[in-house]
Amino acid sequence: MGKALSPLLMVLGTLIFFAGQWIAFEIYVNTKLSRIGENLSQFVHGLYSGDTLIKLNKEDESIFILRTAGGKVITTNNAMGPLRAEDFIGTGYSKGGDHVYTYIKRVSFSEYLNVFLEKPFALGVSISGLILFLSGLALLFKRDKPIEQKESSEILPQEDILRRLKALRVTFAMSGIIPKESLSEAKKILDDIIKRMEGKT
Repeated sequence: MGKALSPLLMVLGTLIFFAGQWIAFEIYVNTKLSRIGENLSQFVHGLYSGDTLIKLNKEDESIFILRTAGGKVITTNNAMGPLRAEDFIGTGYSKGGDHVYTYIKRVSFSEYLNVFLEKPFALGVSISGLILFLSGLALLFKRDKPIEQKESSEILPQEDILRRLKALRVTFAMSGIIPKESLSEAKKILDDIIKRMEGKT
């Protein structure tokens, strides 16, 4: 269970993070479509009322221009600026000498990011997913670390013992206190232990 928890948190965190992104994207797109729809409704109502200059509530979102076969021009109040043409995508339709031009504001990444500030719920979902992912990542590293520490703790004492045995052998070689028979036997045993610990047969 411990081994499966870390990947599970990471996968779950990733899914929740992208769920937050999708929520923000839907809010952004639906809000934009709603604003465009409101402007279109106002333009159609202005045409029906006989207006030649139609005021839009969301004038930064879309521009509508109608040029009739007789040369009459009906437009929205934002057609002459101060909006920049490069910020809009334009399309047109012609029939029987009448021409209709529609300009819709381009999708903006900065406006999309503003959704996270205006709608904290989407930001909260994304942050929750990120926290879960990082928690899973932290558990993964925490699980691997004790294994490395355990391996190092097993190796270091063995190296320490080997060093001490070699030092003891040198001491025996330089000592004249121990009888020669006992000294030779002790050195032989030490040499055998050292060879085995070094992996020599």
